[in-house]
Amino acid sequence: MSDQMQSTPDLMKRRADILELYKAKKRGQTEAACRALLEEFPDDAETLSILAAALIDRQAFAEAETALRRAHELAPHSPLPWTNLGRFFQQHGRWGEALTHYTLAAAKFPGNPIFSATLGQICQRAGDFAGAERAFRAASRLQPQNAGMLVNIGMVVLRQDRVDEAVELFKRAIVINPQLAAAYGNLGNAEQKRGDLAAAEAAYEKASTLDPKDVLTYVSAGLMKLRRGDAREAAEIFDRAIARHGPERRAAAWFPYARAQELGHMPAGFRAELARIVSRKTLTPPPGYSSMAELNAALADALRADPTLTWEPVGKATRKGGQTGLLLDQPREPFLAFEIALRKAIDAHFSSIKVEKKHPYFGYVPETYQLDMWGTLLSDGGHQHPHIHVGGWMSGVYYVALPPSMGKGEARDGWIEFGSPPPDFNADFEPQTLAYEPKEGDAFFFPSYAFHRTLPFTGDTQRISLAFDVKPTSWRK
Repeated sequence: MSDQMQSTPDLMKRRADILELYKAKKRGQTEAACRALLEEFPDDAETLSILAAALIDRQAFAEAETALRRAHELAPHSPLPWTNLGRFFQQHGRWGEALTHYTLAAAKFPGNPIFSATLGQICQRAGDFAGAERAFRAASRLQPQNAGMLVNIGMVVLRQDRVDEAVELFKRAIVINPQLAAAYGNLGNAEQKRGDLAAAEAAYEKASTLDPKDVLTYVSAGLMKLRRGDAREAAEIFDRAIARHGPERRAAAWFPYARAQELGHMPAGFRAELARIVSRKTLTPPPGYSSMAELNAALADALRADPTLTWEPVGKATRKGGQTGLLLDQPREPFLAFEIALRKAIDAHFSSIKVEKKHPYFGYVPETYQLDMWGTLLSDGGHQHPHIHVGGWMSGVYYVALPPSMGKGEARDGWIEFGSPPPDFNADFEPQTLAYEPKEGDAFFFPSYAFHRTLPFTGDTQRISLAFDVKPTSWRK
């Protein structure tokens, strides 16, 4: 409903009838009825919102956005149009616009916890854990008995390495809602991080009792058992998780190390499998650039000047280097041009995959996907410790600028290496690794569950790269 217009009983009844059509999934009739009503009441924001929902269902996204924006203009003081437009941005991966939108909404409606909570989720996704914490705490002040919001705060506090504080937040959530499985699961993660494995195990057991289908807690319990020395049981948990729930990232990452810890050596064929799942690709210049060298120069300048660049960001693997925020959340050149070149290479790679049923990587091929991309600038001694990308399906790294001091041949300074477990894992076996020499204009594609690191290098020139995660939205059949 417009801020300038009161709904008449007739208008309200006709809107209610249209909503019933929509609920009955009579999308064509819904759209026709909306258009007829808007002929009489062109400034009715609620009817515009219903029309937008019907348009989205038939994928008429441009017209739907126009309707949503018009409803938002007509009713700027009503939270519903703000919610509808914000949800549209989220559904279409327009995260920069969503961030701006919900920042404004949270300020405009400070008494509405939904806007602050959604803002927190968007900040959390972008790796802005401090911003997420502020937004979640604002929502929690409005709903102090909301146990789920305390869990959200605890998760981002834990990502900022304030482990004891996170434990207390999860415990407070449990007091409010003793049946909240997520509170116990995250409590287990926090207790495991501070080394209380007995408390972690008890928390995981309670979480699994409350929600037996929660694969995240199931795998976390496996990691706890591996850390405690129960390698065989951990391997069985990871194996079952993959079999039951598909390619769970952490289970696929840790399964071979759990087996190696059990056997005293890496499973046969591990290095060969690494070589098979890692692909080197040479990108071709997108329209507007005569060469990748020209694009690389523009990328390097843009990354050095990026306002989101943070030195050794909390919760990340980068050491003696800086990392940007998600560059495609605020689309701009030259990153848009690079995205074109990258997607071309990714699509060709997916088309080359021969599906292998039950394989955690080759068993599934994305059809459509979203891209998250960020820059990493390493200085003298810079490196990244071994890590995986839990939120991705396929990950990769592209080399923008490399220092002349990069290693050659047996000297592997600054190379990318696959196969080493994280430094806090006490391996009872000799890891098997493969290292590759980076080259400007080349990218490596690999499953997000593959542990990888950047080896340290020395020199006065920065090593600049773009990392990315592919997040599937549909699969090839």
